Amino acid sequence: MTGQQLIILRGNSGAGKTPLAQQLQLAMGRGTANIGQDHLRRIVLREHDVVGGDNIGLIASTVRYCLGLGYHVIVEGIFFSGHYGDMLLELIDTHTGPAHVFYLDVPLEETLRRHEGRPMRAEVEPDQLRSWYLDHDLLGVPDEVLDHSRDLVGTTQHILDRIGPTTAKTDANSSRFL
Repeated sequence: MTGQQLIILRGNSGAGKTPLAQQLQLAMGRGTANIGQDHLRRIVLREHDVVGGDNIGLIASTVRYCLGLGYHVIVEGIFFSGHYGDMLLELIDTHTGPAHVFYLDVPLEETLRRHEGRPMRAEVEPDQLRSWYLDHDLLGVPDEVLDHSRDLVGTTQHILDRIGPTTAKTDANSSRFL
């Protein structure tokens, strides 16, 4: 068993997954990869979120590649269970280190409020966001639900407390993570 952490952050659009992943990566230090579903799906592939989309395999391959290099991995996205559930559960099942799933449980009203202050608001109308919203789209992993009562700092600390101490991985031939 390795000590490499696999952390999966899921939730509806506007739940705070991206800033949370950024804060966790900073807190965990060098040697922590932050893999965003939106970046790989929307930017790299310019793909819509569809059943069997190419991004699903790309995300899984990217996670495995980073783990293979010795990185802790944070992977974040909406990850609708109907499209991504099998891939995420397979990543968890095959990972030899600690794996954690956190579903950011943010009510629709709060999601819409947060959306008003996001740059994405210029592209996505509230009615569109409302149509994407899925209440409690869980994977069925123990202790995956995080309520929305904490702020970003509190949520980051809560996750760090749950996953326990982490240390940066180092390559014996270099100091790439230092």
